Amino acid sequence: MSESNSRSRILAIHSGALGDCILFGQLLRLLPGEVTIVSGGQTGRLLTGLGVVGRAMEFNILPIQEIFTDRPLDQCALPQLLGDHDRLISCFAAGDRKAEQRLAAMCRALTAAFLPIRPPDCCDMHLIDLWADMLGLEALSSRVFDPWAVPQTWQGQARAELAHAQPEQAGEYVLIHPGAGSPDKCWPLEKFLELAARLGRVVFAVGPVELERWTSKNLACISDAFEVISCRSLEVLSAAIVGARCYVGNDSGVSHLAAAVGAPTVALFGPTLAKNFSPLGELVRTVSAADIREIGTGEVLAAVRELAG
Repeated sequence: MSESNSRSRILAIHSGALGDCILFGQLLRLLPGEVTIVSGGQTGRLLTGLGVVGRAMEFNILPIQEIFTDRPLDQCALPQLLGDHDRLISCFAAGDRKAEQRLAAMCRALTAAFLPIRPPDCCDMHLIDLWADMLGLEALSSRVFDPWAVPQTWQGQARAELAHAQPEQAGEYVLIHPGAGSPDKCWPLEKFLELAARLGRVVFAVGPVELERWTSKNLACISDAFEVISCRSLEVLSAAIVGARCYVGNDSGVSHLAAAVGAPTVALFGPTLAKNFSPLGELVRTVSAADIREIGTGEVLAAVRELAG
């Protein structure tokens, strides 16, 4: 690869949820060049802080609608906001030929690749391998990825959060995140509690989704028996995860984050196929069933013990 390509300016766009953007970040980190990502605000800040990308722009505050108009480019605000880039890699506007051409022209990209956010139904490949194939790269899902480095300042904030939750507790812990974007992807809470009772010190992490959707009774079932931290910040959550001896969670963005920062990760899959979307990392185990409720506690416990002892 030429020296000029090694310093290429890459504009990457993904407007999806955390897990999708984590997989996208794994791909981007392997590309030579200076990467700017356009994504959700908190996700972009996370990927920047972890050193995955050099710069982030918030998708929701950009006039993205200009891509889908016929307004002359010199009358649009988006080109100036995006700036000039050598290469465009986008999971947004893929399949809309006119929008693809306008977006590439707006950032003056010399080359542009538009990647699907989901593999076709008949595809047996992991999504990142499909992306790699489209970009002319070797398959990546079996690669040993270097963990993303969590800054010490974030780790200090996580330690303070843990100390505040249960001052008298100390030592190693298993971190459990029992939520997911869809209820169909959630292992029953009673099974998480049964698992936790067999694991020594356990910390449950609940985020805004759980705090909004769950009843006070559900939250009390956890807090009455275990430590609970409310991680409204992905930065603090990533640090709490990297400090754990093992992480257990559903098919969620947080499970992808756990794998990316190098934590031993047990991810539970139901309606979504793990072969297409499993978290990537050397210390990752997936446990699957067509109905996630059918996964047994013993199966998950065995996976945790395999990874963390």
